[in-house]
Amino acid sequence: MPDPKTIESILSQRTTQVVLRFLTKKDRRGRCLLDKVFAKYGRSDTSTADRIRYAVPFFLIDYVRKKVGGTREGVIKRVCEHRPTARALVNTARGVGTYGLLKPQVFSAPLMVVWNFTQACNFKCKHCYQDARRRLEDELALDEQLRIVDELADCDVPFLAFSGGEPLMSKNFWPAAEHAREREMHLTVATNGSLVTPDVAKRLADLKFGYVEISIDSTDPKKHDAFRGAPGYWKKAVTGIRNAVAQGLKVGFSATITRMNFDELEGLIALAKDLGCQNFYAFNFIPTGRGKDIVDMDITPQMREEMLRILHKHLLSGEIAIMCTASQFGRACMQLSDADGLVNTGHYGAAAGAKTRILAKYVGGCGAGRCYLAIQPNGIVTPCVFMPLPVGDLRKQSLMDIWENSAVFKLLRDRTDRTGHCKVCKYRYHCGGCRARSYGYYRDLRAPDPGCINNLKDWKELTQRVEAVEAAAE
Repeated sequence: MPDPKTIESILSQRTTQVVLRFLTKKDRRGRCLLDKVFAKYGRSDTSTADRIRYAVPFFLIDYVRKKVGGTREGVIKRVCEHRPTARALVNTARGVGTYGLLKPQVFSAPLMVVWNFTQACNFKCKHCYQDARRRLEDELALDEQLRIVDELADCDVPFLAFSGGEPLMSKNFWPAAEHAREREMHLTVATNGSLVTPDVAKRLADLKFGYVEISIDSTDPKKHDAFRGAPGYWKKAVTGIRNAVAQGLKVGFSATITRMNFDELEGLIALAKDLGCQNFYAFNFIPTGRGKDIVDMDITPQMREEMLRILHKHLLSGEIAIMCTASQFGRACMQLSDADGLVNTGHYGAAAGAKTRILAKYVGGCGAGRCYLAIQPNGIVTPCVFMPLPVGDLRKQSLMDIWENSAVFKLLRDRTDRTGHCKVCKYRYHCGGCRARSYGYYRDLRAPDPGCINNLKDWKELTQRVEAVEAAAE
């Protein structure tokens, strides 16, 4: 295995970046040399002419593969035959070639887009970031949605996540998902589970959805139903999970951690395992949407540290994959693990060893505006589903115009442009604080994340102001 610092040094070189720009430059058909090489590598039907044409890139792939201890079969299966992974590598290479090696890394286009596909929802969750109720009058038509799918694929966006509202309530969900599948994107869906019948689960499996996320906020059905808006919702969510698991889908059990369910965290993880879920996803509470009305349910920085400790313990157990939208999870993993221990490298993964600690500097923490963005039901683009801050309109602008020129995105990419402890924290590249929480509490993207133990002073000042306002109102 090459020394991670050697890899850093190579990727930092101007010559390397020139080569990467050459390899990822698109031709008239929107293809690049690296993409063509991935499509041809290891195939038995690759012509002699192509073997000669791509001899040098093939040699480089074999060289890198041997250095990292990979097998030829593994590269073919995990990269060449899995288009989303190949697209992600092209995107990453183009990002380094375009922007250089940065902390955190900026990609040439979003690696993931979360699409709030409709504002319609059959639940009334107290913490809903969308304040979802009914369909918006100006939601995108199907032809517009299909055009956006094409635009995402053409920009080498590998991962598309459908969310809402409740995405399964939209009549356009299936044709849009089918088209995204045809464009070889990795698909996921976040749903409340109530509409995941056996037939729906089979249809998701037939479309090869890579991940289905269903939310449950309490082990107590009555508490969950009260939080979500009506009796029977817990049972529907559990049934939805079981239907998805029965179809062999990768299912994630998600829960927004508040004071309502903080003491149930261990029980929620146990329930997820009992139901056959492969992932447990702990969501940060964000004071946005209907969440602004229950801000008193946010957990304290001390409670968040305990949450992260529990999550890290279960991450180490390996019994279920652990994910968390709290940016501080990466920092906590580094503090709680030894030098070779598991470290969270972002919202979607973890790995062990010194190389992972170096990797986390480039991909860790908040991804808004550098590897991720959100699309609203009417085509408005925001940095994050939890951040109601419009930065563009896909009815009027291209995705790349927004991605490359948004002043908000440029601010989010610069983790030195912060205030409070987030500006000086030695873990700012592994974490950087949750910008949605900063915006939700202060309407300032540069402000410290008041949920971090290192910003305890800011949390105390914030709660004191709230208490003073409440006292004055009385």
